Amino acid sequence: GLMGLLAVIPGGSSVPLLPKHKCDNVLMDYDALKAVQSGLGTAAVIVMDKSTDVVDAIARLSYFYKHESCGQCTPCREGTGWLWMIMEKLKVGNAKLEEIDMLQEVT
Repeated sequence: GLMGLLAVIPGGSSVPLLPKHKCDNVLMDYDALKAVQSGLGTAAVIVMDKSTDVVDAIARLSYFYKHESCGQCTPCREGTGWLWMIMEKLKVGNAKLEEIDMLQEVT
């Protein structure tokens, strides 16, 4: 069952994750996921159980985007590096409040 479920990323790594309480009744379609502030994206579902460190998981996804950026556009080239750097700080408890606020603004 869903007892061990922590969160689901319903549309691949570029869409917002859904905490368990939102997963209970949402359908896996464009409109339903949009209504809960996520998205269908590539529909590559990522499931996280309670053993998952969400901050570490998001940091790894951030590194993936930093590494895979082609570097042509500034927001991707620079933004993914900043995102990864702040997530790494967050993992070890060294992120400043303004950096966390900046993550909220740019994501």
